[in-house]
Amino acid sequence: MDIIKRIAVLLIALPLTAQTPGEKAVLDDLERRAREALAAIPHARTAQEADKARSGLRLELENSLGFRRLGWPPQLRARSVGVVPRAGYRLEKIVYQSLPGTEVPAHLYIPDGLKERAPAILFYTGHWWADSKARPDFQAFCINMARLGLVVLSFDAFGQGERGISNRDHRRTEALLVGIAQQGFAEYETQCALEFLLSRPEVDPKRIGMTGASGGGYNTWMTTALDDRIRVAVPVVGTSEFYEQLSVCRPLDWYRANEHCHFVPNLIRYANNHELAAMAAPRPLLIVAASQDQSFPITGVREVAAYARSLYAAYGASEKFAFSEDSSTGHGYQQKKREAAYGWFLRWLMDRGDGRPFVEPPTETAPWDSAELRCFPPGENRPAGPGMIEAVRRLAKDLPPRRAKLALENGHDKLKLIPQRWWRPQGRAKGVVVAVDDRGKEALAAEPVVQALLKKGWAVCGVDPRGIGELATTKPGWVFAVSLLVGENFVQRQGGDLARTIDQAGATALYARGDNASLAATYALAERPKLRWFILRDGFLSFRQFFDRPESLKASFALQTEERFRTATYDREIPYHYFVFDGLRSFDLPQLLATSRAKGLVVNPIDGDWKPLGEAEARRLLPARVKLATGVTAETAVESFLDSAAGH
Repeated sequence: MDIIKRIAVLLIALPLTAQTPGEKAVLDDLERRAREALAAIPHARTAQEADKARSGLRLELENSLGFRRLGWPPQLRARSVGVVPRAGYRLEKIVYQSLPGTEVPAHLYIPDGLKERAPAILFYTGHWWADSKARPDFQAFCINMARLGLVVLSFDAFGQGERGISNRDHRRTEALLVGIAQQGFAEYETQCALEFLLSRPEVDPKRIGMTGASGGGYNTWMTTALDDRIRVAVPVVGTSEFYEQLSVCRPLDWYRANEHCHFVPNLIRYANNHELAAMAAPRPLLIVAASQDQSFPITGVREVAAYARSLYAAYGASEKFAFSEDSSTGHGYQQKKREAAYGWFLRWLMDRGDGRPFVEPPTETAPWDSAELRCFPPGENRPAGPGMIEAVRRLAKDLPPRRAKLALENGHDKLKLIPQRWWRPQGRAKGVVVAVDDRGKEALAAEPVVQALLKKGWAVCGVDPRGIGELATTKPGWVFAVSLLVGENFVQRQGGDLARTIDQAGATALYARGDNASLAATYALAERPKLRWFILRDGFLSFRQFFDRPESLKASFALQTEERFRTATYDREIPYHYFVFDGLRSFDLPQLLATSRAKGLVVNPIDGDWKPLGEAEARRLLPARVKLATGVTAETAVESFLDSAAGH
């Protein structure tokens, strides 16, 4: 299905819910911080400024992606699984390994009659699901480049083609905990593909180009920015000015965050698309865009192109930059876009022509699902998910460090309204308990624990931190994405809302019910360690539970047989915003609890499969001074705790 049609279908499916004032305040506040972060980035205006900034920007980007943590060099173990002779070229079918045990199917297009090493192009397919590397538009590009004398390598990204169909492999959120972004996996696999391409005797290592559409265009930007071995780049419909992009994706909930490849942690603190262009300069760069492209607004692409044109002029290399805008077709790698790329690669990799579009001859492609194109045996699509998760487990083996670093955010934004509701006992209150519930503060009115607190003389301040109750949002995907891009932890922001309420109310205790509320309360306890006591119920006790999930993970590795099912629910996922980028390298939840001096009670914690956590495992995770109650009603456990720890 054409990507524009897919977007239209998705838009029809999105709920047309009215935005509440509370939700608008939360989203506006987050968007403001993103806008301010991007506005603070100084764009290089001269060649000297760009050259000086490049190494620092590359280090920042490498840290945000985390791909270098996956180990290098890879053990590719490449093998040829077949050759298909064609007129003017041959198609060699390759299988190699990226992560241990994770096989990548690839097509290598080799021109006939090569007498010396030839220039080569690395083609990243972007997010096309069933067809991926075999998509007719992509075949056409590779075929014509090969007939013009260039070697081309195209491979299936995770979750696609012979490694799919799976949106789930495009959101392996667990990797965030060990400092790897989803785009980090993409970059690692790109580096593996580049390593294989450079190993081929047909390839001139000094003449390597790269291109791809959509996610492939974005990956082209990233790889070119990081790696000088990419001598010529043609990103196609791959990105836009970042603020415009995140703004247009807000009402769409960033397509429900089904794919996380554009969500690079902390990116917009130091780079807009302008910086990616500056990191590539002055190597030949052609930006190809569509006039009508919902995900990548053309005004933003034009802005980036204008900046790049000015910077290349400052380098004295105006001829090495060009911008091509296709008004005839939308998102994709259609013929006009391919023709622009042909001319650019011919000019800068083969010294042929002047860089203007090269007319595509009549081109016959094979059906995307034909047996002759398959690298794996028929019916044996192989998921990348198991290898991704195993990589996370290996990296998490000795984490967190014994001496945890509580890398909490410094300060909080000034979200003006944190909704509250008070319940007061008869007579003078012993103190104030701040209470938070996943169901919202209004649910606390009928909560037996709240009634018990009132009877024992405590005042209760029910609160809705951002994302809960009155401040709940219908755009959790967008909230997660923008929080990650701006370098924030949304749940810690919720904890900050609780901490502010604790201060304002003069509270001495904290009660949280539900997995989200308990997680936010854990952050609040680390920020307000002098509370007298706390109660957490029905929550997680460790970040490791987010990837130690035997039942859920096994379900998540399943592949769909039809593209229309690619967004189907595979497993009961841990919500995106619970994950902390590089969190386990700093601390785990038990370390946060251990910072508190308060007496605590944890009631009926859960494991990563959303089932009751065993008592022995729970006890192992909890600090010694925190009491544990499992397999009992919360009311019974709380009554006893209040008598012993909080006073009659």
